[in-house]
Amino acid sequence: MSLSRLVMRLAAARALRERTLAGARVFDSAVDPIDQTIAENRQPLLVLTTDEHEADITGRDLAGGAQRCDLIIELAIAARVEVPARDGQGGQITIAIPHTDEGMELTLDMMEHQVITSLTRDDSAWARAWMKLVPRVSRRLSRRGASSENGVRFAARQLVLTCDLVDTPTVGADIPPGTAWGEVLALMEADQTLAPIAAMLREQIEGESLTDWARTAQMLGVPLEVMDQLGVLPTLDNQGHAVTMDAVIFDEEGERITLIDASMTAAEAI
Repeated sequence: MSLSRLVMRLAAARALRERTLAGARVFDSAVDPIDQTIAENRQPLLVLTTDEHEADITGRDLAGGAQRCDLIIELAIAARVEVPARDGQGGQITIAIPHTDEGMELTLDMMEHQVITSLTRDDSAWARAWMKLVPRVSRRLSRRGASSENGVRFAARQLVLTCDLVDTPTVGADIPPGTAWGEVLALMEADQTLAPIAAMLREQIEGESLTDWARTAQMLGVPLEVMDQLGVLPTLDNQGHAVTMDAVIFDEEGERITLIDASMTAAEAI
């Protein structure tokens, strides 16, 4: 569902911060076009968006099925970049990559390598959360781009990862810690910027308490009348609450059912 897409994108953005030449310049779903963004900030940057979210649906199970989503990571540079390196004698040096066609292409190659490494290396909590939310990546596509806008010459690249997603927890169910959703929400709650979003997500999922049979009906997209005909729906009282039954009596034709609960005697039921 869209909530899994949301937390997957947020986890990826956090996993990439300070892990590439873009540093902290990692933007989630920037509205402005990449050429306008890079013109205002010439340093290397990343912009993450999600697109082409699809699922294999059976019947009305809109929340289930195999979930797939394209995570789009746009990389852009518009100035000379300085990269730390080793001098071969145990010391540190800085290598300046010039603002030329060759230099910009080299920088983008390095940044793309850093992005892939950051999302697949188990060395940060956010990277581990992203890998749990995305159990499989079925496709990787890299597109090259370049332009000159308002006198600013820049190079860009679009990296598209087609990701399988874990299901969004069923509404009305608790989110256990240690699960993919439990871990990413815990990380969001510890982040001052993301904590309000985590609170809203918990309210959307855990806020409405539902019985097991009601959650099952919602997951499958089945009307309660159909659930009753299938024999899954319990007997409800006038307030819609499930009634605990002690016995069920059929008449001789086997058509009429008389129910006896703890407050009734057999004589009263007949």
